[in-house]
Amino acid sequence: MNVAPDKLLDQWHVEYNSGIPVYRQIINQACAAVAAGAFQRGDQLPTIRALSEHLNVNPNTVAKAYRELELRGIIVSERGSGSFIQADAPAGAPGVREKKATFKKLYHQLLAEAASSGLTESELLRFINERNTSAL
Repeated sequence: MNVAPDKLLDQWHVEYNSGIPVYRQIINQACAAVAAGAFQRGDQLPTIRALSEHLNVNPNTVAKAYRELELRGIIVSERGSGSFIQADAPAGAPGVREKKATFKKLYHQLLAEAASSGLTESELLRFINERNTSAL
């Protein structure tokens, strides 16, 4: 399933108050799109200018994210042509133990972030359940 760059722009966003640098958020979203199969080898990423305008961030921030993605082997940039997905989706899914460790780490980070915003765990869980139900 190839995703047009314009369609991708509708799905990506940045959260300025998350504590995660904007360029890292862009990297995370690109990696997640590859891992989810939304991007396949050879698919073109939005141009630096297009993504920076959509996200309302400095083009240098997007360029930094693209450079990092290129260093990781996720994308390849061709001068005058754009940036393209180079990596394939991960072949093997992480094991149960690794998934649990990752979920636990992410959950504790989420709880800490929620608490710093004055939210309780029960409010957070209620929100997640509502989102999950509305997605059906």
